[in-house]
Amino acid sequence: MHYFFTEGEALNSGDEITLFDRDLNHAYRVLRLKTGDEIVVSDGLGIARQARIVLSSPQEVRVLLGEVQPPAESPLKITLFQSLVKGDKMDLIIRQAVELGVYRIVPLLTERSIPHHGRQQDEKKLLRWSSKVRAAAAQCRRAYLPEIEPVCTLQSVLPRIENHKVLVPWEEEKEITISDFLSQPCSNDRAVFLFIGPEGGFDSNEIEALVKAGAEKVHLGPRILRSETAAVAVITMVQAAWGDLYGEGVCN
Repeated sequence: MHYFFTEGEALNSGDEITLFDRDLNHAYRVLRLKTGDEIVVSDGLGIARQARIVLSSPQEVRVLLGEVQPPAESPLKITLFQSLVKGDKMDLIIRQAVELGVYRIVPLLTERSIPHHGRQQDEKKLLRWSSKVRAAAAQCRRAYLPEIEPVCTLQSVLPRIENHKVLVPWEEEKEITISDFLSQPCSNDRAVFLFIGPEGGFDSNEIEALVKAGAEKVHLGPRILRSETAAVAVITMVQAAWGDLYGEGVCN
């Protein structure tokens, strides 16, 4: 069943709402949805309802809202602090992170990040990344639209992670494994913060700052992973241990 977001709209059973203009061409001309077809509409804040199209035209697609759909959200609130990487790898990381249930994504400018091009390019990237988030959330039937923030520096986000569960894979860590980290209970608020380094990894000063702010550094095994691989691997392991990849969340 086709899935649409109408963020900012109150979704009440029995109400009629209009799909956003940005979805009009896709719904009417690409999918060729017609009166009577069933779709799902989400407010992007956690509520999704089944809906039936009552008007389909080149100018407007209106739907009648029905029953609430079961949520597809993790019990965890995972924030991914992802260092900027080259080319379209950020697009891939964002899409896969959303599919795996992350709550928020924070692109990070770190010492070994790709060259930083300035505010105008950052704004263009943020628009593209937001589009990737929306498409991935619709594809995997999420009722919540994960937030993606503007590019931040590592130093600026350190105060946000104090007193939380914070995980940072680092190739120089030789003793503590991710299994050691995940054998602990997660926090009562079920918030988890993951820091993934760029190509070349975090430098030692960045690791020192993260640890001082409360992060726990771990190693992921004998192989050095690409940044995009590490992000997916770590989110998957966290969701399997504490989240909902094995069914109901098991976070203690």
